[in-house]
Amino acid sequence: MSASKLRHRITIHKAVSTQSPMGGSSSTTWAAERVLWANFTPLSVKDVINAQAANSETRARCVLRYRTDITSKMRIEHRGQMYAIDGDPLPDDRSGLEYITLMLKSVS
Repeated sequence: MSASKLRHRITIHKAVSTQSPMGGSSSTTWAAERVLWANFTPLSVKDVINAQAANSETRARCVLRYRTDITSKMRIEHRGQMYAIDGDPLPDDRSGLEYITLMLKSVS
């Protein structure tokens, strides 16, 4: 994938657990880990309807250079909207080492 297609800035967020000072219950917050260039594409209405028929909540896809440190337990932020990664990152169809595709679903 050429660098010119990676024109959107995304922020990778990682879950951070914090425990209350009194030793009570812990809470999870999302901390920004890194900012990357990506190709962010919201799905078309047709794709969203097909995804819903397959019991998937996928709303967008994000393509970025190959990395091994992104998991489905992380979140992506794009233009102030948070997205959960839906499943494992998908490798490219050529060598599997050029780029990855993340299927994303909206979270509040």
